[in-house]
Amino acid sequence: MNFSQVALIAALVGSASAFTPVSQQGVSTALFNGLGAGGMADTRDPDALDHDDPRKSISAAPSFEEYLKLRDSGGEAPAAAAPAAAAPAPAAAAPAAAAPAAAAASGMTYGKYDEQMWDGDAKKEIYAAWDPNSPRSPANFNPFETWEGNSPDASGFYPGEGRYKDPARPDVSFDLMMIERAEIEERNANPKPGFVPGCPGCRN
Repeated sequence: MNFSQVALIAALVGSASAFTPVSQQGVSTALFNGLGAGGMADTRDPDALDHDDPRKSISAAPSFEEYLKLRDSGGEAPAAAAPAAAAPAPAAAAPAAAAPAAAAASGMTYGKYDEQMWDGDAKKEIYAAWDPNSPRSPANFNPFETWEGNSPDASGFYPGEGRYKDPARPDVSFDLMMIERAEIEERNANPKPGFVPGCPGCRN
């Protein structure tokens, strides 16, 4: 046998051994006195186990007959102790009696009828208290004065201004419009003293 034949046989033997399955040493799952290899109780063991370490104990389960009776009677296994009741939440702050009071607390003031019905009677009350010679404010303004074709809200602000609020308006009818038109003509014919364009209490 020459050298080439010896080399061929050695190569064939080496390649065959590469495909030989290698035996693996399995991990033993044998029980040691009711405990698994890791020292914990094996839950596959049907027998109860009382151990010094509660984590390694297995409580006795009810028999199948006891389970059926418990199920048929609608009973349930004892539930875990309920968690302690949470501490009561702090009482919510009482809402402000009125929107103007809340606005005043935040440093901003609004008119008397803010977020209330802004009808003709409310406007006439604000107009009666309006002083054209005093600075214009949410408490002192002409509710009938228009600016760029718009009427003010219940605090004297106009659409486009930052603090404007769309007021709650009443239903409109033809008869009501005729009454308001007559009132407008009466006010224009008898303006308040000091009511001139550019007065302190005017927007224009």
